[in-house]
Amino acid sequence: MDKQILQRDEPVLCTLHSNDANSQAANLVNWQQEYDQLSQGQFFGLINELHFPHIHLFREDTSHRLRQQCRVEQGGLWLGFSANNKHCRINNEQTNNNQFLCRPGGRDFELLTPDNFSIYGLVLHRSFFNELSEQNKEARYNSNNDGLWLDNIPPADLQKLRQYLNLLLQPNGNRWSNSTHASILQDAMIELLSKGNLSPVTYVTSRQRQRIIARVQEYLSKSRMKSPITVTEICSAIHVSRRTLQYTFNQHYGISPKQYIQVIRLNQVRRALLDNQEFDTISNIAFNYGFFHLSYFSQCYKHLFGETPQQTRLHKNN
Repeated sequence: MDKQILQRDEPVLCTLHSNDANSQAANLVNWQQEYDQLSQGQFFGLINELHFPHIHLFREDTSHRLRQQCRVEQGGLWLGFSANNKHCRINNEQTNNNQFLCRPGGRDFELLTPDNFSIYGLVLHRSFFNELSEQNKEARYNSNNDGLWLDNIPPADLQKLRQYLNLLLQPNGNRWSNSTHASILQDAMIELLSKGNLSPVTYVTSRQRQRIIARVQEYLSKSRMKSPITVTEICSAIHVSRRTLQYTFNQHYGISPKQYIQVIRLNQVRRALLDNQEFDTISNIAFNYGFFHLSYFSQCYKHLFGETPQQTRLHKNN
């Protein structure tokens, strides 16, 4: 039976419990699926989900081994990866816990999941691809590709995404607006699809790179750097493709645009910590410069400066 497509302008975290595999399958909207319980005992399932305008995000926890027959809406795309470092099988192919599983809408696929399995899932609706700007058309997934996962996705990228999705699916886990998170999540999906597709890079001359870098630096004002910025936003503002921007920054700075933004923000945090007029907490300063995960921020800060934020603040007071 087809299920009604549910979309909300203002995402609300929804938690659904079930004690039956069939009920668990029915709790995911926008899907056609059946679950068969394969291991013995009382089943328990949990779904935490958010519906953004173009993306359905969820984490699904299941207590028992399952055979899942699945299909998402025509024109959409399902992406999934392990949330608790366990393996599953997709269409009888063994996966590892750092693979980004991928199936286009309108196609049946089978998941065999183990006991006590957790998975993050993202359904990109048809509207996600319809809304792609000209700068991001290169990220469109080729629905004729019959691969079961996206290749070329570094495990470190998936770990960062795990941390972010975990934050999103926590009640009162952050202070950013829903529209901001929708933009960040959409940008993350575009980047993953771009990496997975690995389309050829257009050659950019030295003069073109200089112009692009100058326009990016003009756009990244100090006040703008205090709020979340996506690569999609930058591409739209300076009218270049995502891949061209990536190539330009790799050639000019030896790092990606996202890494560049992070380095600039870390330096801004350091200046704030060293400012004798700044008495805010370290966590508030980090958040004000776009860092939502404090332990990850501290790790990046120490990696760049060779000391922790607390040590930097001590230097200021000495």
